[in-house]
Amino acid sequence: MALLTICMPILSGKKEKWQGMMNELLAPGSESRKEFSASREHVGVHERTFLQETPDGDFVILTFEGDEPEASFKKIMENMPPDFAEFAMDVHGLDVNSPPPPLPKLVYDSKE
Repeated sequence: MALLTICMPILSGKKEKWQGMMNELLAPGSESRKEFSASREHVGVHERTFLQETPDGDFVILTFEGDEPEASFKKIMENMPPDFAEFAMDVHGLDVNSPPPPLPKLVYDSKE
């Protein structure tokens, strides 16, 4: 298994909107949660989402674990529903129609 971790800012004043979307999207037992989870399974990754709150702003940390997490992330970006793409642009400044920013580089692994 390989791991990809991505950090995205939550733009100033957008934290409540982000939390509202996550509460709606990921409500236990909801159909939207099942669909969201199935979309990750469909591209071959296990996603985990973390909220990192800091004095200088808040961030979302996403982990994608699977055989080819970078390829899976690309598929997620290419197949993002229009309403979620609009949300990502508004809350994170992420334009799914533009080339993606460079992916993170691993600089330290305590097991190596």
